[in-house]
Amino acid sequence: SVLATCTRMTTRALLRCGGMVSRRLGVQPARSAMVLCSDSIDPVCVDIFRERGHDVDYKVGLQPSDLKEIIHKYDGLVVRSATKVTADVISAASNLKVVGRAGVGVDNIDVPEATKHGVLVMNTPGGNTVSTAQLAISLLCSAARAIPQADMSMKDGEWARSSFMGIEMSGKTLAIIGCGRIGQTVADWGNSMHMKVIGFDPVLSVADAREAGIQLYSNLDDIWAEADFVTLHTPLTPDTRNLVDDAAIDKCKEGVIFVNCARGGIIDEDSLLRGLESGKVGGAALDVYPTEPPPESSKALLQHPKVVCTPHLGASTDEAQINVARDIAEQMCNTLENKGFDGVMNARHLSLSTVPAMEPFMELSEILGKLAAQLLPSPIQSIKVESWGGRDISVTSKAARDLILAMVQKGVLQHTAACEAVPNLISAPFLADTVGMQCTASNDLPSLVGMPYRNLITVTCNSEDGESLVLSGSVFGTEARIVQMDQYKSFPAFKPDGYLLKFRNCDEPGQLSQLLAVLEKHSVNIARLSLGRQDDAGELALCLISCDTAVPTVAIQDLEALGVKEVMVCSC
Repeated sequence: SVLATCTRMTTRALLRCGGMVSRRLGVQPARSAMVLCSDSIDPVCVDIFRERGHDVDYKVGLQPSDLKEIIHKYDGLVVRSATKVTADVISAASNLKVVGRAGVGVDNIDVPEATKHGVLVMNTPGGNTVSTAQLAISLLCSAARAIPQADMSMKDGEWARSSFMGIEMSGKTLAIIGCGRIGQTVADWGNSMHMKVIGFDPVLSVADAREAGIQLYSNLDDIWAEADFVTLHTPLTPDTRNLVDDAAIDKCKEGVIFVNCARGGIIDEDSLLRGLESGKVGGAALDVYPTEPPPESSKALLQHPKVVCTPHLGASTDEAQINVARDIAEQMCNTLENKGFDGVMNARHLSLSTVPAMEPFMELSEILGKLAAQLLPSPIQSIKVESWGGRDISVTSKAARDLILAMVQKGVLQHTAACEAVPNLISAPFLADTVGMQCTASNDLPSLVGMPYRNLITVTCNSEDGESLVLSGSVFGTEARIVQMDQYKSFPAFKPDGYLLKFRNCDEPGQLSQLLAVLEKHSVNIARLSLGRQDDAGELALCLISCDTAVPTVAIQDLEALGVKEVMVCSC
C-alpha cells in the first residue's frame, strides 16, 4: 500500500528531523545534508547552505519526470512557485526530510502527501511581507485612480483628462480578508491614508485586530456590504477557493474594487468579469491567477479597461528575494541540524521538540501511548490527553499539549495493526486520523485534582469493543513514572522500561512469594516491582513488574494457574 511504501522514509525523517527522539534512539543526525534548489533563487541561499557544511545542487527548470528521477538523492528541496512537488515526486523521495518554500504560498506542494510520508513543509512568511503589502497598496491606488490606463493613453499621444476620473481613498472603507502579517501591514498603511479598515480572519483575536488597527468582523456578508475596497490576503484552500463569486459580488456595494495579491483562484474569474461588465464591480487589480501564466480564456478579463494586472510581482523586489532566500536556507539548516523548526506548516508542534526540558515529557507520552495500545484488547478508537503542571517547562500550553498528543499518537500507532507505516512526530497526527482515531488534548483539571505531583499527563483511551483505559504518568526529575492505571492510584511511582509484566492478584499473605517463585523458575530477572491496591478494587491488587527479558508464555500460563487475573506483557 501507499502507507507501507513510506515506512523507510518516515524512519529516516525521524532520525534526521526528530530532535529529541533521534537522540533517544542513539542515532546522531548527519553532519552534512544534500539539498536541491530547483527554482531560481538569490545566491545567498546556496551560500548559507555551503557555509554550514551542506552540499547543494542548483538545477532550475527541471521537468517533473527529471525531478522524480533524482529526488531520492536529497535530504532537502528548496522551491519557489514554479516547481510542483506532487505526490509522485514525494513518493520517489526516499531520503527527503524537508521541502522549503522560499515565499508564502505552498499550493504547489502536496502538503498532505508530504505529511503522510513524514516530510516537513516550511515557508518563509515574513520574508516578502513588506514587498507584497506595498504591491497591494500600489495596485489599490492604481485601480482607484486609473493610473495604468492614463499612462497608456499618454503614451498613445492622447490628453484625455476627463476620461480618468478617480476615487479618493481617504474616508472610504478598506476590507482586508486575511489579517496575517501582510494583511496587518496593509492595514497600517490603509489607516495612514485615513481609510476605515475592517477585516475578516477566523484566527485573529479581536484584541490583536484592534492593536493592528483593524475592526474585526465575524461575518463575511457584513464585510461585502460595507467595503469600498476589498484586498485579499488568504492562502488558497478549499474554503477560500472562489471566495469571491457571484453571490459575494451581489452583496457588495456598487462600484466595489477588488485587489488580489494572494493566490489565484480566491476570486472566481468568470464572476469577476460578469461584475465588471454589469458595472457592479468598479475595478479590479490582480497580481495572481488560477493558472500562471494565464491562458487565452483569461484574455477578456485581463484586457478589460477597468482591470489592472501584473505578472505575480508580490515578492519581486531585490530585498524580498534576498530575505526569503536567506530565511529558507537558515530555517532548513536548523531543521536538518536538529536546531529548530521555524516556519514548519505541517507539524507546528515540533517547535518544542528541541527544548531539553520537554524530552522527559515526550518520553513519558510515548510510553503511555505504547502501553495503552498493548493493554486494551482491541484497536483504539479515541484518545484524550490531559496535561497539568510542569518541571522547568509548562506542559499546559497549546504547543506542549500538541506535542504530547503527537507523542501519545506515535506510541499508540506503533502497536496498531491498521497503521502500516512507521509513525514519527511529523506523520503521527495524520496517520492517527487516517486510521479513524478521534484525538483531543486539553488541560482540563477536574480529573487531575487531588494527585500530589508537580506535573501529570493523563491518557484516556477507548477501544472498538467499548473497553476504556486510563493511564497517568509524571516526570520525577528527568525520569518518566507511571502513577495511575485505571482505578489504581495508590502505588509507588513506577519507572517503565524493558518488558512490563502487569497482572492482578488476590490481596492476601503469601500471594506475592508464589508469583515471584514462578518468575524465578523461568529465569525472569526483576528490575523493579510496584504493588498497589484501592478500596474500591475489591480483593484484587495491581502488580507491575519491570523485567530484563521477555516473559515466556509458559511463565504466563503458570501465573494464570495460580489464579492471577489479567496477565499481560508489554514492551515499553
